[in-house]
Amino acid sequence: MNLRTIAALLSAASLVCVWPHSDGAIAQEWRPFDDRFPPWGAKPERRSPPPAPAPSPSEYSDPYYRRNTPSPEPRGAPRRSPQGEPYDRSVEVAPLTAPVERSELPPVMASDGSGLPLEVWGGLDAAKAAELMAGLELPPRSMALTTLWRRLVSAPASGQLEALRAEALYRSGLMQELGELFSRADQLASPMMKALAARYEIAVGQRDAGCSKVREAAAKKKELTKQLAGEMLVLAGYCASAGGDRSAASLAEELAREEGVKDRAMLELLRAVAAKRAPKLPQDARLTPTHFRLLELTGAVDPLLVAERGTAALLGALVLDPAVDNQVRVAAAEAAAREMIITPEALAEVYRAQTFQPDELANPLVPGADPLLRRAQLFVAAERERHPTRRAQILRALLDEARQAGFYVYVLALAAPLAESIPKGGELGWFAETGIETALVSGNHADVRAWVAVAGGGRRGGRFDHWLALSDILDTAWRGPRGAYLPAVEMMAVQGQFSELLLHRLATVLDALDYQVPMELWRVASSTPQPNDGHLPETGVLTELQVASEQRESARTILLAMKALGPRGGEGAHIIALGDVIRALKRVGLEADARRIGFEALFGGWPRSAIH
Repeated sequence: MNLRTIAALLSAASLVCVWPHSDGAIAQEWRPFDDRFPPWGAKPERRSPPPAPAPSPSEYSDPYYRRNTPSPEPRGAPRRSPQGEPYDRSVEVAPLTAPVERSELPPVMASDGSGLPLEVWGGLDAAKAAELMAGLELPPRSMALTTLWRRLVSAPASGQLEALRAEALYRSGLMQELGELFSRADQLASPMMKALAARYEIAVGQRDAGCSKVREAAAKKKELTKQLAGEMLVLAGYCASAGGDRSAASLAEELAREEGVKDRAMLELLRAVAAKRAPKLPQDARLTPTHFRLLELTGAVDPLLVAERGTAALLGALVLDPAVDNQVRVAAAEAAAREMIITPEALAEVYRAQTFQPDELANPLVPGADPLLRRAQLFVAAERERHPTRRAQILRALLDEARQAGFYVYVLALAAPLAESIPKGGELGWFAETGIETALVSGNHADVRAWVAVAGGGRRGGRFDHWLALSDILDTAWRGPRGAYLPAVEMMAVQGQFSELLLHRLATVLDALDYQVPMELWRVASSTPQPNDGHLPETGVLTELQVASEQRESARTILLAMKALGPRGGEGAHIIALGDVIRALKRVGLEADARRIGFEALFGGWPRSAIH
């Protein structure tokens, strides 16, 4: 592609356009998310939420008990009215001829295995969906929310929701799901979707196919938003430079500046590509896939820089590109796991793709030559190890490394298939609690019970019985009576083995899931002040959440639940928001997700043995 062709494609014509649709105007410049997620990847400021204000009585009721007063009722204390008075729990029997309300009917679930209600996007147009997504920090740093979010944005939609869904997948780093969306030919009919597909293909290393679509999209740039047309302009300069015409980057930089592109890192990278020099990136620059591909042309890719500054889209894209340098790909995959972007299986694939010397795998507990590949070395060695004791030792070392690196839960799920092969009992009793944790996170509740039985000598009342109570909360297919192991938790609570915050979270989760809360557990929890920390949404969100769930508007309920919980999900939510979200998700047929959120709220602080 010569300079004349580039100039013709990327002429400085007006890029202002309108995205027409019948659902109501979103904006002329399509920005489905607010300024916390700027289009060119400027680093969003991740701040701890300020201390939550005292709940307003008009919005929030006491979540599960009368403060500091044990409830006389077996299911827990009554919820309060907006005026602070307990509701009358007397049952009024409706006449037999009373009409059935929609909220009383069980939701109809889809038959595609997604676990979502049928017509999940029903009742939500593109404008409202964009408004709700604007209040979310993507991707969520919660395994439970990520699981739910991935399924929602992967669910087929129609009209303008499809383009919004594609952008949401990209911003969340869910690149495999985005590729599946673009694999359908009918999705590339519009210039908007063609431009989004071009950006995706270049991101994951499919340069030829992506550059072909860039040329098609640039030719119809007046049908794109200004933001996306600007990105096509930069990508056209990248394509020409990657093909050997470095001077095209200089022209693209000039045109981008004229068109109002203000991303300093992007403009600096175009100048560096043209001058064949290392770029001088701003300290606060985040790296998008477009930044990274330009950075590759300069030959100045730093794995640690990618892991530290990479956006979700970049981290997810590099996991799918086997041509990327090993260190860069592993660093990106681990950063993606830390941000809870990719699946544990995807992280395992990246680890397996690495090559190690025979002595590194024979002695994996001795660190190898490359510290960036340390966890990959341990995982590959654990997979190849056949001796149960040695495998257990390697897995414990891997989990200790992952805990320090900040993605312990992900590696628990990663290690679960290997932990299943370890004999339960005998000289491996020291591995019991680790085996319980891996089995819990992977949903293997039979193994949880087996490990607990071994640790307790096969008797009821063993020191790990409290883990069975957590298994009961998580397991939708629990076969025994619900709450059968809560007495073990009650005993530990009385003995002071639960923190005050965990006690309140536990009471909240149990009440929201309709468990019979043991009286002593209730008494101990209510004897301590109600915690007022954690993410509490602005006034009105929980009311809207309740209305959406009662009207069976599934997508709206999910988006409001994510907004109510905050980016850290159940673990970081205020107990009022936690209880209301669990109830709302159950109401729309998402009990498994409600239980996962409840489990997540408890798992991190659950009592563990001193030797663990």
